[in-house]
Amino acid sequence: MLTLRQIEVFRAVMGAQTVVGAANRLKVAQPTVTKTIRRIEDVLKTQLFDRSGGRLAPTAEARRILAEVDRAFEQLEGAIGRATQITRSWQGVFRFGASPSVGRVLVPRAIASFVRDRPELSVHFEILSVSQVLDYLVSGPGEGAVTLFPIAHGQVRSVMIGTGRLVGLVPNAFPQARAARLSAIDLADATLIVFEPHSVHGQMLNGFLSSERVEPQRTHVVRFAETAIGLAEAGVGIAVVDEFSAMSVNPARAAVIPIEGGGLFQVYVHRNLERVQSRFMHLLEAALRQELTALSGLDPRVADRHT
Repeated sequence: MLTLRQIEVFRAVMGAQTVVGAANRLKVAQPTVTKTIRRIEDVLKTQLFDRSGGRLAPTAEARRILAEVDRAFEQLEGAIGRATQITRSWQGVFRFGASPSVGRVLVPRAIASFVRDRPELSVHFEILSVSQVLDYLVSGPGEGAVTLFPIAHGQVRSVMIGTGRLVGLVPNAFPQARAARLSAIDLADATLIVFEPHSVHGQMLNGFLSSERVEPQRTHVVRFAETAIGLAEAGVGIAVVDEFSAMSVNPARAAVIPIEGGGLFQVYVHRNLERVQSRFMHLLEAALRQELTALSGLDPRVADRHT
């Protein structure tokens, strides 16, 4: 069996076509190269070079061996490159996604906490709709995703890392904007911006209103919390959303009011179990937990002023 050093010498001789040239490439003595080539020929029991006038002409067997060796070296170099990338996992591109509610402010804050000290890291961050998340995790390029809902799939692991409160977004011209808290009864006569019933926000809002048997007099329906925020800021009506979405509200246009008796949104981090994870997902999860812990001790209106 040939050693890696013998193969290295063989490749050098094949490239230089002379013992002198190979010795210079390898920075070794010429006799060492000559001795190694003869040892290779003994092991393989075949002549690899025709020697004439100081030059070495490769035989047909040598050329076939070189082709096999080169393929093996390409695979080895690729493996070494991948191993180096793993050991240098603080470098490279980190790809992940998030649903809009957590992707507007919460996740960027978490990213900032570990990116600022790693200038070599490039983040590829995608905002994903509910229908896009599963395909992104299973078939897409990302390492993970962050959402307000769990995912039931054999390839995906969902971990709940924290919770967020229900808050009301009240146009500043509305009388409810001066309230310390909002109950379902306070919204009975108001124009509400509501969500599609099957959505996470729709289920939370419907549960909150039905707890007091409140049926809004007038509603406007939206799909995304960002749309609800825009309508609330424009004075169209009161929106009830998660506190993460509320972080992006312009306080000059709408007030963020705590909801009395509202439920809690759950924040999930998702990973593809069949995909190798870098340290970045662990960093992101840890940073998100810190952000969520900090928010849990703040009144939503205080949290809003810190955006």
